[in-house]
Formats: sequence, structure tokens, C-alpha cells
Amino acid sequence: MFMRTLPLLVAGLVVSGAISPAEASHANSRHTHKRPVHTRQISHAKKPARDLHRRTAVSVPAPRASAWHAPTYAAQPVVVPVAPAAPSWLITVNAKGLVSPNYLGSNRYTGIAYPTLSFRRPGEPLIWSSPDDAISYSLYQSPYFSIGPAVNYRAGRSFGSVSPALHGLHETQWTLEGGLFADVWLLPNTLRVHGELLHGFRDENGFVGSLGADWVSHWDQFTFGVGPRLKFGNDHFMKEYFSVNSLDSAINPNLTPFDAKGGLYAVGAYGSLTYRQSDTWSYTLHGGYDRLTRDAARSPIVTATNSKDQYSIGAIVSYTFSYNGWSPF
Repeated sequence: MFMRTLPLLVAGLVVSGAISPAEASHANSRHTHKRPVHTRQISHAKKPARDLHRRTAVSVPAPRASAWHAPTYAAQPVVVPVAPAAPSWLITVNAKGLVSPNYLGSNRYTGIAYPTLSFRRPGEPLIWSSPDDAISYSLYQSPYFSIGPAVNYRAGRSFGSVSPALHGLHETQWTLEGGLFADVWLLPNTLRVHGELLHGFRDENGFVGSLGADWVSHWDQFTFGVGPRLKFGNDHFMKEYFSVNSLDSAINPNLTPFDAKGGLYAVGAYGSLTYRQSDTWSYTLHGGYDRLTRDAARSPIVTATNSKDQYSIGAIVSYTFSYNGWSPF
């Protein structure tokens, strides 16, 4: 029985790694020759058990650090830079100062200062506009055409603002005129035709319109624009600003009654020069001239003071900044 079991035992020791295949062959050869078992052979057969203990200890060495092992580091967090959000709008704040007639047709002049705002999206081209344009916002804009709402302020005429020759003349209230504007660029950024049609928020203010053209030239940081102007008013507008009623004539006999009719009331020109110091700051000087015509020129309000010629001059300081927050547009 022992002799049958020995080959199986040797095979198990080889599989477990306790003895080498050579030793297994040697052990099996002893079994194959079927030599008589005597005390020395049995003693020799027990020797592998002692070798098993020795080989097991040697064949499984304790792990130790090797010089070629790469050191292990803790993973470091990767910081990914976040690009700043692109601005939603570019907002321009304009501080404007203007010297112009006290009222339409006056021979006296006064100064006024006021702020305005303009908006555009980043990447949109900066479209040139004339300082005498109404405040506007483009609902549609391209290099050749733009259109949108517009608003303009018109000064009133008070008893204290008229010359002594016009004593007793009826007052007119200041007003905001709202409506539409349109630009047609016959040559992109060079030749513009500009039109406005506005109406005051009071019925007596009536409709007023303007039509102009501008030649725009650019030299380095300077932009120059100049062109003619035509101005129109309907019957309500002309009556409010150029008519003399019977009560006016009764108070001041030098003012004969006059009923001004609608139509062309002024022709003139306007020009401006802008210096753009940077994308943030720019400075503009501008001025214009209007010659009152037709019923406006024939009105006693104008002839009494010889004020057919109307001048204006002004300056603008503009500051532009980016804005990422909420906007109504």
C-alpha cells in the first residue's frame, strides 16, 4: 500500500513546490526498480520531509524593498482654470453739454448738461451716429440699414425766456418726442442717410421729422462727420411754436396774429469730431446751424428778434464698460 501511495505523494509535493521535478524523478525511479525496502531506504525516504521544511522556508522569501521600485505618491488635485464669463453688454455712459437757443426760434442762448446711455453686444461693430440724432435703440441693425425707437427732448418757451420784444407771447411746455428712426448706409461706415419721425406726448406738440445725410471719415483715432439737414413739422407743431394768436396780439400789439402752416421749417448742417483715446474713453466736439424758412421765417416770433439763424455747439465725454448682469433688452 505504501509503495502505491508514494508516487501520488511525490506528485503532490511537486505541485506544491516543496520538491523539484528532478527530485521527484529520483524518488519515482527508486519506486520503479522495486528494490526491497530496508531500514536505510525508509530512512532515506523520510529525508524529503526534512527538505520540505527547509525548501518551504527558502522558496517563499520575505518581501523587501528594491532599489528599482518607483516611489508611490499621493494623487494631487488638478486645478483647471476657469475662463471669465464673457460680458453680456457694452454700456456707454455719455456726459453731454450743449449751448443752443432757449427755444425754437429764439435769439437767446442757454446751456444744458445731461447724461445718456447706449448699449451694444460684445462683438457688434460700433456704428457711427451724429450728436444731433435722437436717443435711439436699434431693433434691427446691419452694415447697410438699421431701424428702431427714438426719443428726443424739446425745450419749452416760458415768459421769462423771451426777449422784451415778445412780451405777452403764450408759453409752450417742454416735451419728450417719441417715434422711430432709420439709417441707410449707402457706403458702409462712410455715407449715411438718417431720418426721424417723432411726436410729443401732448396733442398740441404734433409731428416733427428730420432728414439728413452725413459723410464720415476716419483718420487713426479721429472720426469726422458732416452733412446737411432738413426739418419738418405738421400744422399742430407749427402752430405751437410759430403761430401768434389773438390773445398774444391783444397783450402785445407789436405781434400781429399769424397762423403758421406745416411743412419744411429749417434747412442746415451739422458736424462733429471725435477722438477715441481707447476702447474706454472718447471725446467729441460738435456743432450745427439751422436757417429757419417758409412760415417759420415769416412768423412775428422770429422777425421781431431777427432770429432766423439758429446755432448750437456742444461737447461729449463718453465712458464704456462691460456688464454681465441683467438687462431689459
